[in-house]
Amino acid sequence: MFNLSWDSPTVHVRLLQLTMARSRFRSKRLLHRIRSPRRILATAIALAFFFLYLINGVFVMSSRAAADPERLRLWLSGGMVLYMMYHAVRCVWSRRLEDLEFSEAEKLWLGGAPIQRSSLAVYYINGVFIGAIIKTLLLVVLLASDVPYPLMLAIGVFVSLLLLEILRLTWQRWSEGLSDRQRRLMRVAMSGVGIAAVMQIIAQLALVTPAGSSPGVYVLNSFQAIGRLASCDAVQWLSLPWYASSSLTVTSEINLQSIAWLTLAIGSIPLAVKLLIAADDWSQRQQLLDEQTRLASGCYGSTTTAHAHKANTHKGDERWSEVSTRWISTVQRWMPSRVRDSAALIWRQSISVRRYSGTILFSFIVPTLLCLSPLMTGGVQNQWAYVIGGIAMCTMLLAPPALRIDFRRDLRRMLLLRGLPLRPLSTVAGQITLPVLITLCFQWVTIAIAAVVTGPGVSQVVVWTGMLAALAVGTFAAENALFLTYPHHERAQGIVMVIRANVVFLGKVLVISLCVAALLIWMSICKQALPDAFVLPVYAIGAIAMTWTLAAMLVMGTAWCWRRFDLSCDMPPQ
Repeated sequence: MFNLSWDSPTVHVRLLQLTMARSRFRSKRLLHRIRSPRRILATAIALAFFFLYLINGVFVMSSRAAADPERLRLWLSGGMVLYMMYHAVRCVWSRRLEDLEFSEAEKLWLGGAPIQRSSLAVYYINGVFIGAIIKTLLLVVLLASDVPYPLMLAIGVFVSLLLLEILRLTWQRWSEGLSDRQRRLMRVAMSGVGIAAVMQIIAQLALVTPAGSSPGVYVLNSFQAIGRLASCDAVQWLSLPWYASSSLTVTSEINLQSIAWLTLAIGSIPLAVKLLIAADDWSQRQQLLDEQTRLASGCYGSTTTAHAHKANTHKGDERWSEVSTRWISTVQRWMPSRVRDSAALIWRQSISVRRYSGTILFSFIVPTLLCLSPLMTGGVQNQWAYVIGGIAMCTMLLAPPALRIDFRRDLRRMLLLRGLPLRPLSTVAGQITLPVLITLCFQWVTIAIAAVVTGPGVSQVVVWTGMLAALAVGTFAAENALFLTYPHHERAQGIVMVIRANVVFLGKVLVISLCVAALLIWMSICKQALPDAFVLPVYAIGAIAMTWTLAAMLVMGTAWCWRRFDLSCDMPPQ
């Protein structure tokens, strides 16, 4: 039997008061940061984003034709299932144990408190309400014109998002209690489901896209292919937990049926909470049983457990550290002093790359295939241009999240980094060099394959290799500068993170558009002002020089952000 013990209502009231007090503190901190001169630029950008978003929702979205309510319901429920599929695959392949995704402070003060695990689960769910409300408001602005009752839409979307968060955490807690054999089986099963979903999307994409279409058409039709997958019968059967809430969002009139959907939607939340508590209790029992089994057998260092896997990894890191330390100390004797400091930090980052080399390699296989996909569309002109565009997009949008082995990983070690006797520029160079080199390897491999297939010429390869390399340097420098100016914890949530994600994405798209426009203007200037024989060399030299100048300015800006980083006010609390 699962231990579904509950604390007294007084305990839950106290935890709710703690959640409200934390929310009030975070709200005051947000207002303080908004008024801070150090963050005035972020405040202006965030306000501009909300203004444009509301203008777009009120005027643009309201003027378009209303979508089919049934299709909207299918996409909403099916989209939740697709996200759960992604999270399920990620959980079974992850070796990282999370205790209800609590911060270190919460683990210290609440994990050791004499309260039931059920209370901790309810406390966690109370904390995700604000994030769900913010996401609901953003979606309601976009979908309000498609339904007759926006209030029902808001309730249905909010319940769907909250239910998704609870079920996501339930699956995570359940997967952490699997044995090694069960985990291997689940990896095979969930990977098979993920591959089947991807193959279905590819099949739907091929069905709705005429042969020989440009890659842009494939990109646009990919959303339709994902929508078809979300609407298929298999996915809809899996979306039964969201059936009531998704039906509530497209309510056409208030009657007994809509009241029944409302009751079922709200009632699904307590059931999901009980399921989460049961999964958490089972996971706790299984982990305890695994520890007792290893203790009785005397296999403390067994490689068949996650903890032993981590221990063996650390032992391998220690051996690698000893060898590489001797190598680094030998090489550093011949290095200039400024390069020597950065080399030590690069060596430190290489330990993480060695530990997660398989994950990093897999993270770049999919972008490489995506960038090379235009080569498989027969009869398409300018395949080389599409490949280069894909590399630029992946460099700016996919590489930074996949390679968080820079300042973004070292938030808890900022005090140590600030105590090192290093110049700011040397510190920045040591932190971002390794992720930049990994990104360059991805670029060079993709460009080499595309060049062999399309034959663009040596000049094209040299020009775009040089500019894309500068793009990689500038991208990681900008990401780290933004993080140092507005740092956040890895699993931070709330309105700040929602604004940050949207503004950063739109900012990257704007930068890509401006870069393309600048290159076109520079090309037209070269054609008008120079003889034909000098157009291509001057254009290539000028384009590479401008991109590397911009990248160098961003690196210097990151060094300035690191110099002004203040541990007393810039470090976000737990």
